[in-house]
Amino acid sequence: MQKPSFLFLLLAIGIALLGAYQGAADTSSHTAIIRFLALSAFFLLSVSLMIGPLAVLQPSTFAQLIEFRRAVGLAAAAFAALHALLVLALYFGWDFALALSPMPHLIALPALFILAALALTSCDYAVQKLGMGKWKTLHYFVYPAFVLILAHFILKSNGLMAKQGVAAGSNISEASLILLAGATLALQFGGFFVRRKRKAAASS
Repeated sequence: MQKPSFLFLLLAIGIALLGAYQGAADTSSHTAIIRFLALSAFFLLSVSLMIGPLAVLQPSTFAQLIEFRRAVGLAAAAFAALHALLVLALYFGWDFALALSPMPHLIALPALFILAALALTSCDYAVQKLGMGKWKTLHYFVYPAFVLILAHFILKSNGLMAKQGVAAGSNISEASLILLAGATLALQFGGFFVRRKRKAAASS
């Protein structure tokens, strides 16, 4: 199996597991769908951010996945937008002021705008219009967006311990995504230092 096909297979399996887990949870259908969209968006965004540093650290293995990073990021933005729309409609009746009153939602708002801007400019036409330099600068905002989304996720998560009678350690999906977020951050730092080292070696 080619690596791009394997990547999309892993993504499909991950999303299917998140869907099955939320479907089996003792929550309303609205809550299950909203949480599934949120967790899937975070999962896809983490994977899209992992591809770049993996290609730097192991180019022979992961370099060919770079061209598919855009598709994964677009899917993450789509899931995040659907999540936000359903929360706004089902929980707050389209009352924007009420929806933004909780701190976790206020944190997520700029991240949502950033993801929307990145999704709208994730095309060759945008690169031509903005120029490669401005386009890259704009897309660097994915990193603060990821940090904001991670903060939103942590503040809204149930954690590992029991809540409303659910057995302790039952939130496997959230624990797994926290570990994935940690791996994403570690890879970003690793990729940064390797790129910096290679530039220093090339200029010496």
